[in-house]
Amino acid sequence: MSPPAQLPPHLQQAFGQAMVLAARGDLRQATDLILRVRDGAPDSVEATTLASVLMLQQGRYRAARRLALQASTLRVQPGDLLRIARLLRRFEESEALERVFLATAWRELDSAPALAEVAQLLGFSGLYELAFECLAQAGAIDPASPDVHYLRGLFRMFSGDMAGSRDSVRRALELEPRMVNAHWLLSMQEKADTAEGHIDAMRRVMGAAEPGSEARAGFDYSLHHSYHALGRHDEAWQALAHGHATLRRLTRYSRQEQGELVQALEHMVLPAFEPAPAPDGQTGLIFIVGMFRSGTTLLERLLAGHPDVQDGGETSTFSACMRDATDCDSDQPLSPAIVARAPHADFAAVRARMQQFANWRAPGKRWLTEKLPSNFLHIGFILHALPEARILHMRRDPVDTCFSNLRTLFRGGAPYACDQGDLADYYLKYRRLMAHWHAVAPGRVLDVDYARFVADPEAQARRVMAHCGLDYVPGALDIGSRQGMAATASAAHVRQGVLKNRGQAWKPYEAQLQPLIRGLREALEDDAGGKAGAAG
Repeated sequence: MSPPAQLPPHLQQAFGQAMVLAARGDLRQATDLILRVRDGAPDSVEATTLASVLMLQQGRYRAARRLALQASTLRVQPGDLLRIARLLRRFEESEALERVFLATAWRELDSAPALAEVAQLLGFSGLYELAFECLAQAGAIDPASPDVHYLRGLFRMFSGDMAGSRDSVRRALELEPRMVNAHWLLSMQEKADTAEGHIDAMRRVMGAAEPGSEARAGFDYSLHHSYHALGRHDEAWQALAHGHATLRRLTRYSRQEQGELVQALEHMVLPAFEPAPAPDGQTGLIFIVGMFRSGTTLLERLLAGHPDVQDGGETSTFSACMRDATDCDSDQPLSPAIVARAPHADFAAVRARMQQFANWRAPGKRWLTEKLPSNFLHIGFILHALPEARILHMRRDPVDTCFSNLRTLFRGGAPYACDQGDLADYYLKYRRLMAHWHAVAPGRVLDVDYARFVADPEAQARRVMAHCGLDYVPGALDIGSRQGMAATASAAHVRQGVLKNRGQAWKPYEAQLQPLIRGLREALEDDAGGKAGAAG
């Protein structure tokens, strides 16, 4: 970023000095200097956003978020849009992002790469209509942009347009055959009649990916899915194992730290908080939690068929609320530091922000779903700040769940999922924490068993809707034809409705999965005992 030309010369000089200090790592002096620039030019978007970035780099989350929101209220020029959009996305400020985008003359931005990135930020914030408009503009500027075609394919997959998605992704690969994201997206929709050709295409270009890189891991995961579609399980496992080995070198998961987090949550004591009842007409929140790949998307698609419910997809809004309330940043959904500060957090602010978010995303609806599975970590905080919220917990067979995690390219979102031992450890800690929430808040969380749901959808749908205070709507079970977006790794399958044949996809790899199965023995024995008890 160069000093803004519209600043007076002395402030331009100070702006440049702040950037030099920041580059040297002297963040405190850089921040002090850029704040003085901002005092002299309070309408400067560049100074305000730079101050926010510097605050965030110092761990001053709350001040950084406040500055980002202040920047969003200024007169934003097209050239500033991407910078502000990145910040607002970082703080999960989707409403502010929508407002800035609509208020900015974004069509004057003549950079296809910048527009494509803005479109990505909009889409990942749930603003898909705006994202498609932005992609159309980017495509008009550069019809040969592979990023534009890839993102169009991604969002079409989320919308259920699988044929359109594949067409867009293939066009992206025609333009850039090495685009690993596009290969991964195509492999998620792989069919046996296309897999052979896709494998050949990947083999021709994957050598360009640096060995040991995330891109190379992406090719390995994609090859796994393509080989799996052909039933060539030995080659599928070899590709997946190679991808796992690469990601283990690039990611970090500490079983000890995860254990400390779970222990801190189990011993957490929060001060009394009795929020005032929400006024009539407010939108409530239904949290759908569990492990990734456990069937949470299916549960959300069910609820989306009820006229009183708006599906909200997966957001990290509650995590962002807790970061702000504790003034503590984290690269994971929750950290021990946030838990330690939670007794002093402003839960009234958490409640107000979540309520504002629900009202914005689902105006006129009784409920909004929030489907981020890892919110199981936040259940204690959710019940504290939002006692009227409903919580649904989707449970699926441990090996089915974990194998599905092992073969999903999470890109940092689940660092435990590239190692069988780490994944089993994480799963057992998740089960332990869920047992704790049931013990301290009996009746507040409804367990929904995936196998029982698939076997008798109507009975389980009635349970779910009753827990949410909703009348049963038979048409809600027509999941496959439902409109709306499903922005998860399940997007390629959920449009097929309630599938009864998705279990035990791990069976062809049983020999290779013994470390995982041994690590899950405790959960498997508990589940077997529970089934025996139910049968008796």
